[in-house]
Amino acid sequence: MLWSNFQAAYKKVIDSANAGGKTARSQLDFFNWGIYDYFRKDIEKKARAGQAGSPHPISILFEMADFSISILFWLAEHQRDNIKKYARKRWAWPGLFHLSKREQNKYQALLPKFDKSGTKIIRESPIELGKNLGLQVNANLTKGDLLFQIAANAVNNVALLDREEMVWNGSWLWLRAHNKSFSKTKKLHKQAEKFLASLGFFTKGNWPKWKPVFETYLTVKFAPPEIKFKILPKDCQSNLHVCYGIGAHMEWLENLKKTKSMSAIEETQLISDMKKRAALYDNAVPAQEYDHPDIKKIVLNQKSNRSKWNALKKEILKRIENLAPES
Repeated sequence: MLWSNFQAAYKKVIDSANAGGKTARSQLDFFNWGIYDYFRKDIEKKARAGQAGSPHPISILFEMADFSISILFWLAEHQRDNIKKYARKRWAWPGLFHLSKREQNKYQALLPKFDKSGTKIIRESPIELGKNLGLQVNANLTKGDLLFQIAANAVNNVALLDREEMVWNGSWLWLRAHNKSFSKTKKLHKQAEKFLASLGFFTKGNWPKWKPVFETYLTVKFAPPEIKFKILPKDCQSNLHVCYGIGAHMEWLENLKKTKSMSAIEETQLISDMKKRAALYDNAVPAQEYDHPDIKKIVLNQKSNRSKWNALKKEILKRIENLAPES
C-alpha cells in the first residue's frame, strides 16, 4: 500500500510538471535530485554496514552502475557536445572510471582479463565479476546497448532466475502463459522447477528447447497488450489485477463485455475508473514504442503492431542465442 501511494503521489508531481511548463519541470528536477541525495546517503550507509535488504543495497548499486554507465557511454557517442559541459566538472566518469591513474588501475584490476581475440578469459576478476552470468560474453564484440540489456536480463530472469524468490513475488506469469496446465497454487513452484530442469542448462546446444520459453517471456514482458493478453491463461485474462500489471486492462474489459452486458454510461464510468487505477501500476510500455534508436531501426519499415513486434522479438532472440554458452 505504501508503494502504491508513493507511485500515485509521484505520478501527480510528474503530471503537474508536464503540464506546467519550464518552472514546474525545474521544480520536479530539483525534487528528483533531493530524492536521489537522500537515497544516495541511505544506500551508502547500508552498503558500508553490510546490511541486508530486499533487494540488497549492494545489488542496487550494481544495477545503478549498469544503468547509468551505459547511458553515459551512449551520450558520449551520440551527444558529445551535450555531455561535455557536465563531464568537465567531474573527476569520475562514468562511475568507475577516474582520472587518477591509481584509481584507474584499481578499476582495471577488478575486471576479468580477456585474450587478444576477446573470447576467452585468461585472468578471472578478483571479485568474480560476472562469474555467475551464465552468458557467452565476447569482450571485443559485446556492446552494452539497449537490446543487449534486454537480452541479458531475459537470460537472467528465465534461465538463471532465483526461483524461490520469483515464486513469492508473483513473477511466474510468463511461465504460466507458456504452460497453461501449470496450477496457480503453491504447487506451481515444484511444477516450474521440474519443467525448467527438463530443458537442461541454457546453452547453444539446448537453444531449440529454450527458444519457445524465451519467446513467451518476451511477449508477456514487452509485446503490445493485445498480443500478450491472448497468450495468458483464462484465469489471468479474467483477473483485472493481473491485467493492470501488464497494461492489458482494456483487453480485460473487451473480454468482460463478451459475457456481461453494460450500458454506455456504465462502460464510460468503468473505463474512467480503470484509467485512474492503472496509473498506480508500473504498466510496461511495449518495447516497440521505446523512443530509442536501437528499437526504431528495427521497427521502422514494419506496418502493423504485430509485424513490429515480430521483427523486434526476432532480433532480441538472436541476441539471446548469441549469449548462450557453448554446450
